[in-house]
Amino acid sequence: MNRARLCLLASCAVLFLAAAPDLHEGGRWWTFYVTAPGKAQALTGAENPETGLVGLIGKAERYVHAAFYEVSAPAVVEALCRARGRGVEVQLVIETDTLKKRGKVMRRFEDAGIEVVTDARRGLMHNKFAVVDGTWLWNGSYNATLNDAWKNNNNALAIRSPGLAEIYEAEFTEMFRDRVFGNRKEPGPFANLGKKYYVSVESTDINAYFSPEDNIERIIIKRIEKAKTSIHFMAFSFTSSGIGEAMIAKFKKGVAVTGIFERRGTREAHSQYAKMKLEGLPVRLDHNRCNMHHKVIVIDGELVIMGSYNYSRNANLANDENILIIDNREIAARYLDEFKRLW
Repeated sequence: MNRARLCLLASCAVLFLAAAPDLHEGGRWWTFYVTAPGKAQALTGAENPETGLVGLIGKAERYVHAAFYEVSAPAVVEALCRARGRGVEVQLVIETDTLKKRGKVMRRFEDAGIEVVTDARRGLMHNKFAVVDGTWLWNGSYNATLNDAWKNNNNALAIRSPGLAEIYEAEFTEMFRDRVFGNRKEPGPFANLGKKYYVSVESTDINAYFSPEDNIERIIIKRIEKAKTSIHFMAFSFTSSGIGEAMIAKFKKGVAVTGIFERRGTREAHSQYAKMKLEGLPVRLDHNRCNMHHKVIVIDGELVIMGSYNYSRNANLANDENILIIDNREIAARYLDEFKRLW
């Protein structure tokens, strides 16, 4: 590569980094990220999650505590190692099965002095969240991999909320320090009374729930039952008959229910796709040659349910998962834009 081209690439890199939003200085309390496989990222009006996560890690001053189903993207791995190198505490919880395939990544973390805990059980540690400095929460469907950033459809949110960070820090501590995975019940007779689920951020109500302990399927069904005008969903895996039947019931009562399914898996016996088609719901298969990996429901154009949780039995009963329920029309509009783009 000649010198002129190297200079050009370096200049582009500087401009790209300068364009990345500074999450710690001013601005609104949330930032939306979405991928655009095979298309210009600018068409989405949002930044790619990989760039956003690297930027957030780069701003960490005290700690990064993250629970990632998988982390292998070189940019993210190096951002974590650089953070540790400048004295930031970096602690990770990673799904055992994915880390076994990433020996080089594990050695890189070990060399950098990053502490890693794995779940070592049959169920999946399927979360994709990070808490930074007790102030920021990173969450979504995006795994920190090259495929999830550049080939699969994914979303993420960075939210500035010490209250929300506290809720997720407690979940992280349960896994990292206490080595508790697949928790079905909080310890102690009055544990649930002291557990926090709710925060308000600048008049936006946000609830956070974790599986298996919170029975997320039941919570989602109850929210669907309250829908008045519309339900839009994007589902990587949708085999929950309870959630499917709740949506069909609302459709029969006149609520507009529209959905996009990841193509793979829709021929399985428990997939809700065929059932919904037979009931007349306007649902479609995605067109991404890789994966449409979203796990999103938008209700009445104002309530967003997002996170790591697929609509399945394993997600509800076996895996470590989470969702956020966010009552905010502006955030809902960003997810609906992504729905319309894929539709």
